[in-house]
Amino acid sequence: MQEKRFASLGKECEEFGTLYPDVPLSSLPESVWRATREGVPLAAAYALEERRRLHAEEQARRANLQNRQRSTGELRPVANDFFSPAEVRAMSAAEVRANYQSIMRSMQKWH
Repeated sequence: MQEKRFASLGKECEEFGTLYPDVPLSSLPESVWRATREGVPLAAAYALEERRRLHAEEQARRANLQNRQRSTGELRPVANDFFSPAEVRAMSAAEVRANYQSIMRSMQKWH
């Protein structure tokens, strides 16, 4: 019985090598080997596992796209557009020059 299984596995490995020449047997996940122990041919077990992997990647891609579409965008620090009179008094001359436009807009709201 064991000889038959080894002979069968040898044929399956040959078939696998023909169908997937760029995939080394050592790279196959445990789930493929588990399926072969349960009687699923090696090439079929690999094809099913690949299909599952591709399906999971596609679902992740779709979820990421959906999340990106619902997102308000990347969070970035916003430049301070309003300064209180106390903040302006505490600024150095260089800071006042750098924030001059925002200070002028802020002054209109100081009533």
